[in-house]
This record gives sequence, C-alpha cells and structure tokens, in this order.
Amino acid sequence: MTTRLICFTRRAQAEPGVRFNALMGLLAEPEGLRESFEKQPGNKAPGVDGVRKQEYERGVEGRLVELSSAVRRLGYRPKPVRRVYIAKSDGGRRPLGVPSFEDRIVQDRLSGVLQAIWEPEFRDCSYGFRPGRNAHQALARLGEIVTQARTQWVVEADIKGFFDGLSHEHLMRFLAHRIADERLLRIVRRFLKAGVLESGVFSATEAGTPQGGLVSPVLANIYLHYVLDLWFEKRYARACRGRAYLVRYADDFVACFEDEGDAKRFLPALQERLGQFSLQVEPTKTAVLRFGAHALWRCRRDGRRRPQTFNFLGFTHYVRRTRGGIALGRKTQRQRFGRKLRELSGRLSGLRVQGGRAMMLYARRHWLGHLQYYAVSGNSRSLRDYVDRVGRLLFKWLNRRSQRRSITWLRFKPVLATLLPAPRILHWLTSPTPPMTRAGSRMV
Repeated sequence: MTTRLICFTRRAQAEPGVRFNALMGLLAEPEGLRESFEKQPGNKAPGVDGVRKQEYERGVEGRLVELSSAVRRLGYRPKPVRRVYIAKSDGGRRPLGVPSFEDRIVQDRLSGVLQAIWEPEFRDCSYGFRPGRNAHQALARLGEIVTQARTQWVVEADIKGFFDGLSHEHLMRFLAHRIADERLLRIVRRFLKAGVLESGVFSATEAGTPQGGLVSPVLANIYLHYVLDLWFEKRYARACRGRAYLVRYADDFVACFEDEGDAKRFLPALQERLGQFSLQVEPTKTAVLRFGAHALWRCRRDGRRRPQTFNFLGFTHYVRRTRGGIALGRKTQRQRFGRKLRELSGRLSGLRVQGGRAMMLYARRHWLGHLQYYAVSGNSRSLRDYVDRVGRLLFKWLNRRSQRRSITWLRFKPVLATLLPAPRILHWLTSPTPPMTRAGSRMV
C-alpha cells in the first residue's frame, strides 16, 4: 500500500463518521497506477482485448498518463470481462471473469482506495482478502472458539450464488455510507455494469460482481460487512442467551453458539436477513449441528460412533477428546482431496509429450503448493495419504509414455523420497483447552 493510502486509512480510522469526497485524485494518480501495474503478474490470461502485461509494458509511461487522464475526466470505460469456468469440488463449475489488463490496473487501485476506507470498520470476525489476515488465522480462531468459548452448537451456512446474486442497488447504497464522491461511485457502477463476454456473446450484468475481478473481494467484504457481520455482532449475538461467535472468510462462514435455542433460531433469522438484501441460503449446504464437549458425551449416550462434522475452508472439522479436554480436529475435505488429484492426473497425462523431467517437476510443485495450505496441525494423516497418491499417479503416467514399462516401483521409491519432501506441519493452529467434567462440559 502506498504512503498516501496508509495515511488515508489512518484518517478513515480517526474519523469513522466522515463521508469522503474528492477521491478521484487518489484513484487516478499516475504513481499509484504505476504501482498497480507493477503488481500485476505477467502470466495471467488476457481479457477480451487479448493484451498481456508484456505488450502493455511497451510505452507504459505514456499509457499510464493517458489512463490517469481518462479516469479523472470520466472518459474511462471498463471492457466486458471474459468468462471462463473452473471445476468445483462438488462436480459443478464456477464462473470466473477475466478483466482486460488495463481494467486490472484500475481495479487494483480502486480496491486499494476502498480497502483504505473500510479496513478500520471491518469486524474482527472477517478474515478473507484483508491485509495481514488469511485463512489459517480464520481456522485458528475457529479452533479457539470451539475449545475455549463454551461452543456446543455450530451452524454451517452457504450463501447461494453470492457473487452472482449480489445486488448492485444495495451495494451502491453501502458504498455511499462513506463515499460522497459521485464520480468515484460512477466508476464503481461502470465496473459492475461492464457486462460479460462468453463465446463471443455479450451479456449485460444486472446483478453480481464477477469472481476473478480485483475489486470484487473488497466489494464482497463491504456488502457482507453490512448484511452479515454488523447484524450478527450488533443485533443477533446481543440477543442470545449464551455466547455466540461468527467466523467469516469472504462468503464462507460458520456461526458458533453456546445455547441450543440460539443456534436453532439463527438459521431462520439468517434467511430473513439475507432475503432483505436479495440473497438466499443454499439449503443443501446449510445445517445446525451439535458440536463441542457435549457432542462427545451425547454421542456416547446415543450409541453413535462419532459426532457430526462440518466443512470450512477446505477442511472437514470434527471434535475429538484430548487428555483433560477437547480439541478441534481437521482433515483435508474429501471432495477437495479427490478433485485436486484428478486435476493432477489430467495435467501429468498432458505433460507426457514433454518428457519425464517436466512431469516430475510439475508433481513436485503441486505437492509443495498443497503443503503450503493443507499442512496444518492435526492433518498429518491426510498429508501422508496425499503425497502417496501423488507419487503413485506420477509413477503411473511416467510408465505410460510408451508401451514398455520404463521403471519399476522398487526403483522409483528412492527417487520419490528426494523428489517429494516428506509431509511436515507448517501451520500450528492448536491451543490448550480447559478440562471437562464428567458430564462433558468444560470447567471455565
């Protein structure tokens, strides 16, 4: 973040009720646009204009001066985003919007300005796409709430098509809470209304903000800040009989409750709240479940093998007993586990024409990338299973480069030991828990 944006954030924090005007100079300053240009990776897919960073870099200083002038006089108009699809863990496809390169520059700068205004306002329960915050911190906070804050019930909920259903009208009203500059609001509206180009066919966008756009994450955070975070902390949690907590990462969130009645009332209250802002709960991904020390005791009493589990941020969460207390267990979500291996298998199959070395290097990068996210405390077994599957997939496709088997498993195992590092924990998310009474409740 530039020095001007840092100072701007401090001002926004010191003056929480101020509506800011004259923001176009901050958005369109050439130095800021230059910084946003430098931040863009050179390997991103091009938008509808086909321009990549290497091409835009030729004569970039002149281009940025023209871009700055166009933004200031409102002569700048974003291009439609190019729609592509990526596979989801449930077998479906998630639409992504690929902006043109120049739009990426302006969106990045606009995102910085909006982040500077709202970062001091965002609640502690929000972890997604915020500076200094990440998914592992959200997971650690969830573990702390479950083990140390008397949590006995968890509500897992999913917003149906959030990025596609986000209301432009409500979003612009939320932005107007802190922004009085009509010209900047007009730039935001132009991005929202830029449209989508798919297979050569243009479609207008009357709702939603495309996933893949650089300004979409902060717009989503602003929307859910007013719709969910403030409502939960200022209204719903204060009316609860017991403790209540929310942990949110972008549009993925869970709510934790001490009292059963509070948990069971939350879901209909959430449905009503989201409905006021043109959003819906996805019923197939929403559940109220007993989760905590009482869940272990009740599970034994009812003769069930184990308590219910829930998924959050790519991990399946379960409650387990430890010496003198309970802990939140985590393992890689089964759907993510399988999908990533299928993607790896397809990629290795396609790399056969490039030779064994390219295949081995890709398998190593894939495994190291998997470790960077999933190597959390308590997930060792899933990591061992995953690296074993990676090695066997690599062995399979190396031997299918020709009709003759090129290497045996016994000869290949020592190669794997050096190629794929052994699993190790990179993120320690555990925390000590108070002891439990015989009834299963912890002594707090």
